[in-house]
Amino acid sequence: MRCQKCGTPVGKEDLFCPECGSRVEQKSNTKVIVIAAVIMAAIVAGIIFWVMWGSGSKGGDSGRNETKSADTKEKGSSDEAKKKKSKEDTEAGTVKEPADTKPESTGYILPESDARYLSDADIASLSLKDLNYAKNEIYARHGRRFKSNELQQYFDSQSWYTGQYDPDDFDANYSQSVLNDYEKKNAELLRKKEFSINSGGYPLDQ
Repeated sequence: MRCQKCGTPVGKEDLFCPECGSRVEQKSNTKVIVIAAVIMAAIVAGIIFWVMWGSGSKGGDSGRNETKSADTKEKGSSDEAKKKKSKEDTEAGTVKEPADTKPESTGYILPESDARYLSDADIASLSLKDLNYAKNEIYARHGRRFKSNELQQYFDSQSWYTGQYDPDDFDANYSQSVLNDYEKKNAELLRKKEFSINSGGYPLDQ
């Protein structure tokens, strides 16, 4: 390195020219190296960030995907379990609805009395009144009206009931033709059970 004023060679550590005494401006390579290093570090960091961000947004196994918290994973598992259970419940519901929920949803005492033969076990828990109502429910399902005010008021309160036929007209002209085999057998089963508990059956309108 030389003095910028007189051209005399000067050492790297000299602050003044030994010949003319002028201040020597040292051209420090260290400063240049530091600046270059900072720039390179910034470029490298930018490249790494871009690579990680890009791979994370594409569903890779680095970046954002690895920062999911444990409770987020647990929530995902819980939601998946709920969906699975809901699907199972729906599929089960399409096969057969539980018998104990039907009376509440349909208003029937014995909702399957027109679709299958009832057993003694099916009616074992019914009271004398319920047996009578369930028996007449079979006829009410086909629009029979009733001479008993108690029965008529009860069935009028049911959303599924529409009274169309007078009792005598229904018994004479429709009971045998509109009732299926299940209903005929079940009505007889309910009548026998009712009268086995009380010889006179359930006392209506009292």
